[in-house]
Amino acid sequence: MEKQQQLKFQVVYDYLVHGIESGIFCPETRFPSERKLAEKLCVNVSTVRRAFRDLIAGGVVEKRVGDGTYLIHGGAADVAGQVNVVISNYLGETQNEIAELAFEEGRRRGLLCRIVRLGSEETTMFIRTAIRFRQPTMVLGDNLLNDTAIREIAGSSWLFAVLANRLDQLGVPSVIGDDNHGIRQIADHLHSLGHRRIALLHNNSGHPIENIQIAVWRAVTEGAPELPAEVPTGAQPIEYAFQAVCRALARNERFTALIALNDELAQGALAAFNENGIRVPEQISLVSIGDTPFCRYSVPPITALNPNLAEHVRQGFELLAHNRLRPGAPELLRLVVPSLVIRRSDCALSPFFSVQLKSRETKAL
Repeated sequence: MEKQQQLKFQVVYDYLVHGIESGIFCPETRFPSERKLAEKLCVNVSTVRRAFRDLIAGGVVEKRVGDGTYLIHGGAADVAGQVNVVISNYLGETQNEIAELAFEEGRRRGLLCRIVRLGSEETTMFIRTAIRFRQPTMVLGDNLLNDTAIREIAGSSWLFAVLANRLDQLGVPSVIGDDNHGIRQIADHLHSLGHRRIALLHNNSGHPIENIQIAVWRAVTEGAPELPAEVPTGAQPIEYAFQAVCRALARNERFTALIALNDELAQGALAAFNENGIRVPEQISLVSIGDTPFCRYSVPPITALNPNLAEHVRQGFELLAHNRLRPGAPELLRLVVPSLVIRRSDCALSPFFSVQLKSRETKAL
């Protein structure tokens, strides 16, 4: 049944796109009503509405309240000065900062930057719309891209740049932080303070970037616990991080420093330490990756690896411009070097506490 509905939706979508591309529907003219189109194509009104929704998200069609649905772009020439920036509809600090930076970078370059917030189930059709209408598009590659969307992008790679997800091996132009350099930079800093048992707190998402970070951490540390927070897709990480750290303390895991792979995980870890009466940094050092406002204004302010999101966005625009001139041989990878911002959540290891932590009784959950 679901497959039948998808096929009907695709028929409506293809009918509308064909009408736009062939000039049957012209810019600034009104489409037939959803009811009339449903009758003409022998489908439900909801199926027509879904097809329009994807064209509206792509900036091709506009629904005017009380007036109807209008075509606002008729083809690639109409969107030459426009860049789509696709971001998850999860309202996290990173997503919001990327949106602001992209808008500013687009304005600096004289481009209309459309910020589009989508769920993962909507992204594939948006990608197909961008391809049909030749729309340059950046995607923040947190959890938006499934295998189908990745294949669609790889087939028209010169139109896309994916931020914060390494997919160049699949033919997708990617801008990523140099995570090898970043994790080693954090580890070197903590080693210089005398820490050897450096634990890692992560989402356990299976995301390629996270997998690289975990692999590098394993290579540069020895004998410290790995704390997977087991955060479900789309869920708020703070609570899961809190529980993961509390469980580790209840098990009497031995570590003197903790690296959290994002600031929300760090927030949960800090709350867990407070709950268990462990002072940061006097008794344990905490370093995060992300450097959102939470790190700057928490108590204590948290040492963090700043991924340089502004440079990610700038390189994304550069990659789109570069590949547009070379569609047959697109550039596939650009690395951004992060920087470590030292604050007050880490300090030199106390020999006294390294013994105290080993024997500490913590609250059971």
